[in-house]
Amino acid sequence: MGQSVRASEKGLAIANQARQRRGWTKTSTARWWQDAHTSRATLRRFWRGERIQQDAFMAICHTVGIDDWQTIAELSAEVVDEPLAPSVQVDWGDAPDIDQFYGREQELQQLQTWILTDAAKVVNINGLGGNGKTALVLALAEQLQLKFTGVIWRSVAMPSSLEQLLTDLLDTPVETTDQAIKQLLTKLQGRWLIILDDIDAAPPEPYLDFLYRISRSRHQSCLLLISRQPLPTQFQTLNRTQQLSLSGLSADAAAKFLQACGCSGQLYQLKTLARIYSYSPLALKLVASTIKTVFAGQIAPFLDQETVILPDPIRTLFKQQFEALDPCEKRLIFWLAIWQEPIALCRLQTHLLNSDPAQVMAALANLVQSSLVTRHFLSDEPSFSLQPMVMTFVIDELIQAIMQELMQAKEQQTIQPFQLLRTHCLIRPGTDDILGDRILTALQEAYQKQISQLLPTAIDSFIQQAKKESLSTIGYLTFNLTILSNIVAEG
Repeated sequence: MGQSVRASEKGLAIANQARQRRGWTKTSTARWWQDAHTSRATLRRFWRGERIQQDAFMAICHTVGIDDWQTIAELSAEVVDEPLAPSVQVDWGDAPDIDQFYGREQELQQLQTWILTDAAKVVNINGLGGNGKTALVLALAEQLQLKFTGVIWRSVAMPSSLEQLLTDLLDTPVETTDQAIKQLLTKLQGRWLIILDDIDAAPPEPYLDFLYRISRSRHQSCLLLISRQPLPTQFQTLNRTQQLSLSGLSADAAAKFLQACGCSGQLYQLKTLARIYSYSPLALKLVASTIKTVFAGQIAPFLDQETVILPDPIRTLFKQQFEALDPCEKRLIFWLAIWQEPIALCRLQTHLLNSDPAQVMAALANLVQSSLVTRHFLSDEPSFSLQPMVMTFVIDELIQAIMQELMQAKEQQTIQPFQLLRTHCLIRPGTDDILGDRILTALQEAYQKQISQLLPTAIDSFIQQAKKESLSTIGYLTFNLTILSNIVAEG
């Protein structure tokens, strides 16, 4: 066996600065160990300060831009050939590899404090799909792994029973769920970091009971959950249970991320593009690919198009999160899409028909925590809006829902299918900008593509039917049908 070498404490700090300049993680950036012609396991040993073969050590340093590898090595005069030191038990399971990681210093510090200082038993990181939750947890786990007996990463993306998960975590068959949880609690006495990704996909009731027992039991480990939705309210008040609602990157980190993705432009252009795409790492990576292909990486001509594109992976993530919303939450985001600008809570409430104020506030809190809705303070009054990328998706959903109601009503020749058109006004109350309204323009385009020319007569019939019902049950329907009649006539 050839000579082995390890990094000194000072050398690891130098290597850490070098990898940060490249936007790489310590061990999850596949390009690092692939370009060095080594393995991820060897890279992990490098960061643990363990001895590795000298040629692998040199390649790891060179790939990250450190050509004088001896400056970071702890050299010995003798040729060393010794067994590896005992290491942390790490089972990354199906944890993904990430190419780039930027920013998140504040979030990493907060999570470290919760887990190491406050000894949190359950920590939930939630937020909009594509915001970088998984990348953040990968970076965190790499930083914390030496503080634990072991690290286990499991994805619950494919719905599986609690028994299957427990069998996997214990690496042994389980007789009953209750017995398995007891065995796991015994294991957790040994200070483990267990990460469950995509916890939303899990069957809710068994998992909630499992999480409750974990959070209430005495142990020294931490269960780290990654989800789109925040944990139910009853978990948020439990002792040593913490929750981080993750939004997009900071403006500066997003600008650096875009540059690393091959985009170029003035700093304000980079930040403008990042804002339009909600500072979402996944969305920025996907739109950067389009900009490179169509505009040779130049941001300015793309911004001149004044449009927001939604790549399929982002649309799919939004769709999954949208379908998980309850009816009140859907009503709220449809209203915010109609408003198209920040609206004060008190003004919004005046247009919500038959809504419980407590339910509305609870729904808004959940939408803000999920990063679907943005909160503002205008004249010290809370206001809410949708970010441009979310707005584009919600308007598309609103248009399709309206078109579906129209087609069902046309088939049945009755106004009974109309629900959304009763509860939501198609134009912002108080405005007369009908011709320039974004939603009405989209409705006219959808009508021309999807509905036959027989609809005008049907709409006139619907208006007559609506006039026979009371205002309390008809809501905005008569007004909306009149607007639609004008759209159809113009179409």
